[in-house]
Amino acid sequence: MLIRQTIRYLPAQLLSPAFQLLSMVVWTYFLPPAEMGSYVLITATQEFAYLIALSWFSVYALRFMPFERGRSERSHFLHTEAAIIALSVPISLIAALATVAIIDEAQLSLRTVLVIGFFFATRGINTHYSERARAQSNIFAYTMLQILGPILGFGFGLGLVTWWQPTGEALILAYGVAQLIANLVAAPLIGFAILPRRIDGAILRAAFAYGGPILLLYGLGWIAENNFRYVIGHISGAAAFGLMAVGWGLGRRCASFGAMLVAAAAFPIAARLLNEGKRTEALAQLATNAALLIGVMAPTVVGIAMISTPATDLLIAEPYREMTKAILGLSALAAAIRFLHVHVSDQIFILEKRLSYAGIVDIVEIVAAVILTIAGLLLYGPVGAVIGTALGSAMAAIVSLYLAMHKLDFVPPVRDIVKVLVSTGAMALGLAVIPPAQNITTLVLTILYGMVVYAAAILVAYRGEARDILRRRLDRRVQASG
Repeated sequence: MLIRQTIRYLPAQLLSPAFQLLSMVVWTYFLPPAEMGSYVLITATQEFAYLIALSWFSVYALRFMPFERGRSERSHFLHTEAAIIALSVPISLIAALATVAIIDEAQLSLRTVLVIGFFFATRGINTHYSERARAQSNIFAYTMLQILGPILGFGFGLGLVTWWQPTGEALILAYGVAQLIANLVAAPLIGFAILPRRIDGAILRAAFAYGGPILLLYGLGWIAENNFRYVIGHISGAAAFGLMAVGWGLGRRCASFGAMLVAAAAFPIAARLLNEGKRTEALAQLATNAALLIGVMAPTVVGIAMISTPATDLLIAEPYREMTKAILGLSALAAAIRFLHVHVSDQIFILEKRLSYAGIVDIVEIVAAVILTIAGLLLYGPVGAVIGTALGSAMAAIVSLYLAMHKLDFVPPVRDIVKVLVSTGAMALGLAVIPPAQNITTLVLTILYGMVVYAAAILVAYRGEARDILRRRLDRRVQASG
């Protein structure tokens, strides 16, 4: 079931990060480092605004709305949702004002606050609708919400930085417009209310009861994910962070791509099984998710590390190259470690409503990552900062796995992990014996070669399972033809 659902989610999970990666590369040719730093910090702060405004209701919808509801109950939900979305707009404007004041008070103006507030509001609604589309298994709506913002935003942004002004504000406006279009396209597909006629107190109380504690948890998670940006920006300044933002952002986006390729389909399936009282099957589903997650992220991280130098020289604008080469692979590793516990063992805590365990993991990660990032930055510069963040995430992952195994009976897929690591080693060996890419064509061929070697190694490692799948498919075809 997970593999089939993952394939159905594939267009959204491929196109969205692909355009995010493309845009990060392209913007290096338009934005100076200070503008790049401000742009990245604004996009990161948007996530915090969403947490406050809508996340608590989004997680309630995802956890307790796996299927379409009855007409009356659905109407009550939609009108309650409309009221909460309406309230999110002024919250976004307040968050925008605070963001400008914190990041660059010299840029404080009504236009800037309105542009950032517009971006915050449209992105928050986009994220909420995406979660509800997942809950309703409306994959087409989810795909529209995921891909229209990055694709249209890239096109609009390219036009604005070319013909208006090469600033982060221009990009923020472009993506805000694209997100609004995505929301208008997808909302009719999943159902919505324009103006709230009533607010259902029972739904609101249930959402607060479940989503309120998770709001605190997600807030900790946001700090754990984004503390690096603000630590570097505060200590070294926006321009210095802007130089690091490309390598840091590309590494994390590549790892995020691997994580979301699997995770988008996994949580709703596990939630559905748990709602049906099938706890053992839900845990087994998350173990399968872990195997697939590592199977995607391990070769991704190793591949990025091995091709980072030629890829950076060929793709990234000159002012950002040296820093990107220095931290790209390490950034992908740091992100992969974090995403592994976030999308596997931490998910168990949310499903089982053991939020205190998830809070412990986040606090460990925040404290360890902040201390080690600062120490690494002061002692060894940007590379040391990224290593410090990776070590902080590794400590959190160890704590998370321990709690999941010893408190909630999670069994990690050790056999699958070994197979994946051996296959990744084969891919690394294959990449090591070929010369570095000298142009875009050979870079693409190098990436394809690595993918083929890894796929062949995985096929050998899982030859028994592959034979069984092939046999079942052949038997079905024979039965269908008979």
